[in-house]
Amino acid sequence: IHTAIRDNTRITFRYFDYNVRKERVYRHGGALYEVSPFALCWDDENYYLVAYDHTASPPGIRHYRVDKMANLSVLEESRLGKATFECFDMAQYAKQMFGMFGGAQQDVELRFAARLAGVVLDRFGKEVTLLPDGGSFFRVHVQAVVSPQFMGWVAGFGTDAKLLGPPAVVREYTAFCREMLAQYE
Repeated sequence: IHTAIRDNTRITFRYFDYNVRKERVYRHGGALYEVSPFALCWDDENYYLVAYDHTASPPGIRHYRVDKMANLSVLEESRLGKATFECFDMAQYAKQMFGMFGGAQQDVELRFAARLAGVVLDRFGKEVTLLPDGGSFFRVHVQAVVSPQFMGWVAGFGTDAKLLGPPAVVREYTAFCREMLAQYE
């Protein structure tokens, strides 16, 4: 990966998960992924490749756990996506990924207990605006990757956090909470 980044070339690899028998199960039927690697980052005790995937729909930035990549090869073809990475903020991307699980990045509005201001600033950066809401709460508009990990993060604050919008994300979150609760009924 370092060689491809240094030489400005693409790579191919097969990507896998594990099943309950601890066997590799290759995604996309074992087909090769072809991406343009731009950076490696460390998150939650794992290395991730951050790359431009020109074959995705839509094409764009994706990430892959390095330890789940197999049969990696460096190609001679030049990397794609240079313009995308020129305005890319790696630190902000890592914050938004919530443990590097995928999902749609969206503008969301949240309400938190005032005592959680530091937690919110740590997660979303000091540039976000905290809007007072009723003395002991504040609201914030942030870009977040809406995924089960994000929803679990919000749920972890109990009644000290509330997802306010957009409506489609609120519906997705309430469905997530109902599914979690249903397994205990």
